[in-house]
Amino acid sequence: MAILTVSAAIYAQTVASSRLLEPIAVEKSLASEAARTALERIRAQPIDQVLALYDADPANDPGGPGTAPGPTFQVEGLAPGAGGAPVGRIDFPLVDGRLAEDLVDDMFGFPRDINGDGAIDALDHRADWVLLPVRVRLEWAPRGGTGGTRDFEIYTMLPRL
Repeated sequence: MAILTVSAAIYAQTVASSRLLEPIAVEKSLASEAARTALERIRAQPIDQVLALYDADPANDPGGPGTAPGPTFQVEGLAPGAGGAPVGRIDFPLVDGRLAEDLVDDMFGFPRDINGDGAIDALDHRADWVLLPVRVRLEWAPRGGTGGTRDFEIYTMLPRL
């Protein structure tokens, strides 16, 4: 009888713990799918327009000012984090509007030669990049408002051949 009681208690604790983790798993799944979808949308665009479509400068939008999707997006099922900022963000190695090789960013693997000339410099490489690093980052408030924020990031490199 004692063995059955202990086994039942352990099972009940396991079930209770898994129910607490379920909302976290659902949120991570939503974030992962949203990040993957954002990358697929980016890859579906003409490669020479990707940076202009998804940077924060509406003046360079290919269809005219304010017509591009821009760098942020919302995700249904995930609540915005602190300040109500959009959940999703698309980042490029930009410094003051220039596509920078000299940026220091460990997650992007920078500094890095992105135009293939064998040198890392402080020039703007919007026109001559051959590898474009892209980071999709999601940050949201957890369900139930249980402190802080949660985040999810993925990275890729887009080649211009």
